[in-house]
Amino acid sequence: MIKLNNISLAYGSRTILRDVSLHLHAGELCALIGRNGAGKSTLLRALTSRGDILLNGERLSAISSEKLAQTLAIVTTERIRVENLLVEDLVAMGRAPYTNWVGHLQDIDRAIVNEAIEAVGMGDFIGRDTSSLSDGELQRAMIARAIAQQTPIILLDEPTAFLDIPTRFEVCRLLADLAHNSGKCILFSTHDVDSALPVCDSFAIIENESLQKLPTDIAANEIERLFRR
Repeated sequence: MIKLNNISLAYGSRTILRDVSLHLHAGELCALIGRNGAGKSTLLRALTSRGDILLNGERLSAISSEKLAQTLAIVTTERIRVENLLVEDLVAMGRAPYTNWVGHLQDIDRAIVNEAIEAVGMGDFIGRDTSSLSDGELQRAMIARAIAQQTPIILLDEPTAFLDIPTRFEVCRLLADLAHNSGKCILFSTHDVDSALPVCDSFAIIENESLQKLPTDIAANEIERLFRR
């Protein structure tokens, strides 16, 4: 699904990653971790723009913007709070790659939006103004938007940031369900290792310009060393 082969990334004049590789597969939930400033967000941005990265076997540079929007969804740290924007309207933004040029929703699009809202457990929130949502509720709505986009790959930047502990676990379990039950390839950056450990298949660890991907059972010791040194 996602392949990085011997790439290097820089932020300004500083090298973040040097000659690294990463392969992620369908049905895999992978947490991207590292100390502050290690380059997690830089790597996620590269996965949406760097031409020599492979998505579903195709070089990113060869994928049209329309096809890319149908291949990869991204949930950033941005929180959309707009007066009079309903939950279903926010989620419906995920249908943009499939609607006509005026964004008109067909019945099938509305059905997909409703299914996405139900998938994140927000069926009772239809008709609610997004400005009235808590951080956890809004995060679930943003994930529902990515689900409605119907892409095989989802990237998320710190999806559990600023959430209370129960909601962090809830969001991580939701991501695991999407990967394992829907066959999606999901990569998310996080500092919340405790919530990620019980549900992730693997961890991608950034340290000293290197990137290594390890299965969760092996990664636990490396994670402890990284954050407790």
